[in-house]
Amino acid sequence: MKLCIVIFLLLTTIFFHSINSQQFIVGCYFTNWAQHRQGLGRFLPSHIDPSLCTHLYYAFANIDMINRGPSPFEVNDVKPSPATSPVIVNELGKPAVNGRLNGKQAIKSPAPPPPMSMYEQFNILKHKNPQMKTLLSLGGASVNATQFRTMFEPDKMRREFIRNTIKYLRKYKFDGLDLDWEFPETETDRRIFSLLVHDYRFEFQNEAFTTDRARLLLTAAVAAYRPKIEAGYDIKEIASYLDYINLMAYDYHGSWNAYTGFNSPLYPRSSEKGDKRLLNQQATVDTWIEGGCPPSKLVLGLGMYGRTFKLKQKKNGDTKPYGPAKGAGLPGNFTASNGFLSYYEICDLIKKQKWHTEYDKEQQVPFAYKDDQWVSFDNQESIEKKCHYVAERRLAGAMIWSLDFDDFTGGFCGQGKYPLLTTVKKTLDSLQGPTTPHRIHRTTQTTVTNHGYFYSHSLVLLFFPIFIYHFI
Repeated sequence: MKLCIVIFLLLTTIFFHSINSQQFIVGCYFTNWAQHRQGLGRFLPSHIDPSLCTHLYYAFANIDMINRGPSPFEVNDVKPSPATSPVIVNELGKPAVNGRLNGKQAIKSPAPPPPMSMYEQFNILKHKNPQMKTLLSLGGASVNATQFRTMFEPDKMRREFIRNTIKYLRKYKFDGLDLDWEFPETETDRRIFSLLVHDYRFEFQNEAFTTDRARLLLTAAVAAYRPKIEAGYDIKEIASYLDYINLMAYDYHGSWNAYTGFNSPLYPRSSEKGDKRLLNQQATVDTWIEGGCPPSKLVLGLGMYGRTFKLKQKKNGDTKPYGPAKGAGLPGNFTASNGFLSYYEICDLIKKQKWHTEYDKEQQVPFAYKDDQWVSFDNQESIEKKCHYVAERRLAGAMIWSLDFDDFTGGFCGQGKYPLLTTVKKTLDSLQGPTTPHRIHRTTQTTVTNHGYFYSHSLVLLFFPIFIYHFI
């Protein structure tokens, strides 16, 4: 009888420990082209708050077809440039005309740091958050599928590229690689991608073993729509080799549709039928899990931007979701793209131009409109709901696309700096149990510890039932 009680207590302890010890991922994508935006829209690595991210992704690196390795898209990715020196904010303000501030001698602003490359500025952020990992994202929408096919189908070229990738990542002090092929589409693509993931993981483990260094991480940003997922990925195969799988769970609707729709709805609409019921985050998560991916490897993508539409009628237009539309909405002042607005640009329109906002309870996302302009986006409420969904489904965490679309200056929304990302971090932190994570120095085995952590209180929990046994 005593033994049965001990076994019951042990199983109960393990169950609650597994729930409460979840350490959620917060992945943050940095885009190297945001440096070219004007005014308050310009974004540099120095704008990043590393305390808000567990994993930081540098988007993007190109595929060098000649030298068979990653290559920079921007010259200043690897070469220092005074034009992109870190931004220094003087919190003391400007001194008075007499050179004094508040009756005291003004403190001189610190000398600007020497020019650094964007890679250097990016990776030096780990000094502020040593637990954070940085990864280089290879590919993106600017790298077409033909480049992936040509480089990675032949065994010799693929393996040479992978070896050169390791050298590149170590040289520039990244902790891993994020594969961003948009998107594998054919049976051949599916096979190539599986081989690519397998070989990268094998070579990363081999390099870690031979050099006694921490293994480089391997992640992938993947499609969200079921037909694309089933066509492009052998889910079970790639899930066994990837550390995390970043679900690009946005762009479900946009100005390519003849009707308005939500950029990133959490749930399907009751009136939707057929494949339209697949255009939401729940359907994406279901597809990957049903395909054989453990939930603990899935990271739910959250868009820090909105998709815009032009309504068919300017006066008395149908402002309800899925009403008729005729193309893209007007571009933003900073992002300057038709059919697209950053979160801070949307805040600006709502506050200054009095756009009307509503919240769709069924699909758990907001939308806003004025005259013939209509936008679907995410706000703090919808982001919080999605983070709770991450916890309910026992996913690895959430990632954001991208840092430069949130209100990173805090000057537009009146919600402080990084209001959406801060909501992600605070909500996920509140949903995980109190633990003391320790970094594991090196992982070389195929099966990795969940999230790369182990917990110091595990032994206490393990021996607790034995302690109780003596008092039964």
